[in-house]
Amino acid sequence: MPLIQQLIEQIRQCTLFASLSDDELKQLVNYGQVVELNTGQTIFSQGEPCHHFYLVQRGMIKLYRLSVDGTEKVMDLAAPKQLFAEAVMFAGTYPLHAAAIEPSTVFAFDCKNFMTLLKDNNALCFSLMTSMSHCLNGMINEIDRLTLHSGTQRLAEYLLEQVPEGVMQSSRIRLLVPKLVIASRLGIQPETFSRIMARLRSDGMIETHNDTILLKDLCALRCLAACPG
Repeated sequence: MPLIQQLIEQIRQCTLFASLSDDELKQLVNYGQVVELNTGQTIFSQGEPCHHFYLVQRGMIKLYRLSVDGTEKVMDLAAPKQLFAEAVMFAGTYPLHAAAIEPSTVFAFDCKNFMTLLKDNNALCFSLMTSMSHCLNGMINEIDRLTLHSGTQRLAEYLLEQVPEGVMQSSRIRLLVPKLVIASRLGIQPETFSRIMARLRSDGMIETHNDTILLKDLCALRCLAACPG
C-alpha cells in the first residue's frame, strides 16, 4: 500500500476525521508531514505560535509545563492513535511544551488547511467541538483527582487503568512510561511514588519486576482507589 494511502487509513480511524471524504483526507495528508522524533526531542514549546496539531503514530509524547525553578509537571501523555494540540489551534500559541519520551513518529496537521476544511464541513465542526468537549471533561476530571484524591488513590487508579478490559482477578502490566514521568503526571513527588509502591508491595497487592508489575489483588486496589489512602 502506498505511503500516502497508509496515512489516509490511519487518519480515517480518528473520530475527528470520520466525516471527511477521501479527497479531503488526501488534502490533510498533502498539507501535513510525518515527523520522526528522538527520545527527548521537543515538538513545540510553550508560547510558540500554533501552526500544527498532531497524531501520534508511534511512541509516546509528554505534554508538560515548567515551573519558575525548572521543575517539570507532566499534564498529559499522548499514545499511538491519539491526537494532541487540536484544541489549541484557535488560541494562537501553545500553552504547553511537548516532547517525545521515546523514539516516536507523529503526523503534523497544518492548522490553516484544517480551518479551511472546517468552513465547508458542518459535520467536521461538530466533531471538533466534541473533541474539545472531551478535552474539557478530561481537565475537570484531572482537577477532581488532584484536589480530592490522595496520592495513593491516584497511583492505584493509574495502575488499574493499565489493566485489560474484562480482567477481574490479577493482571501483569508493563509500565511504558518512566516512573518519574508517571509521578509527575499524577502530581506525586518521586520519593512519595516510591513509598506508595513499597506499601502496595508490603500489603501484598502488587509485585514489581523492573518495569513489569503484577497486580495481585485487583479487588483490593479498586477499594484503595475508591477510598482515601
